[in-house]
Amino acid sequence: METIIFLTDFSIAARHAFDQLLTIAKRTKINNVIIYHSLAYFNSKFYNTGDFMLPPPVIDEMEIEDVKGKLRLLKQELLTVSPITEVSAHYDLLTVMDGVLRISENEKIDLIVVGLRGSDDGGKNSVGSTTVDLIESHAFNLLLVPEMNPAHLYKKALLAVDLSHLHERLPVKTIFQMQELLSLEWHVVNVSVLGQQSAAQLIEEQSFLHSSLDSLEPIYSYLEGEDIVSKINTYVEDHHIDLLVTAPRKLGFLATLFRKSASKKLAVHTRVPILMLVP
Repeated sequence: METIIFLTDFSIAARHAFDQLLTIAKRTKINNVIIYHSLAYFNSKFYNTGDFMLPPPVIDEMEIEDVKGKLRLLKQELLTVSPITEVSAHYDLLTVMDGVLRISENEKIDLIVVGLRGSDDGGKNSVGSTTVDLIESHAFNLLLVPEMNPAHLYKKALLAVDLSHLHERLPVKTIFQMQELLSLEWHVVNVSVLGQQSAAQLIEEQSFLHSSLDSLEPIYSYLEGEDIVSKINTYVEDHHIDLLVTAPRKLGFLATLFRKSASKKLAVHTRVPILMLVP
């Protein structure tokens, strides 16, 4: 892992995500971590009218100092766990998505770590519009950490894949890099919806899947039907999975979980972190 961005708004959810980052740092070598906080809310009530731009908001200097202090503490905590890691902390007035894109102009981002916000008695995590934007952009590997999930070592990973066009998007190299770093026990589950592919297509994609991953000695399973999310969660619980890994299409099976209105919040039923990989 060369460069990881940790996104924080200093919430409880972000703290859980940071604990996961600390756990990873204790177990693996991370060269560079960028801790990023957006102050875009200062601009939330300002807009352009034709060629006239309203003046920028007045920045609350006390709040800025508070942000600096919190970022400094996070940086020190991470350096205590992993002194070999180069850690920097940034804040600006950009939106989170624009801030990440700005960072990516100068850094190759290997992973973005972000918390899933909140939980209720139904075990739902709400996902804000920023996380939705990151998911829908499908530009970066994302580690989504649920708030109710305690920090733990990753021992068992479930790779949930839709076989359709899998050879174009399965990040085989990344998966084997993960294996080298974490020595995981792998479960591989096909989550195709029943009847979507022909027998010939299934055989071709299954052959590619096995030739790519058999050396990991994974346990293979197949889940079919409309309520894939529920079946995945049941599998995760039954097999004590620590990490759910997906390689979704840009608008694939898992991405559909996040396509509701951001104003209503978006629910993800998970008790383990989700790692969404890009090709």
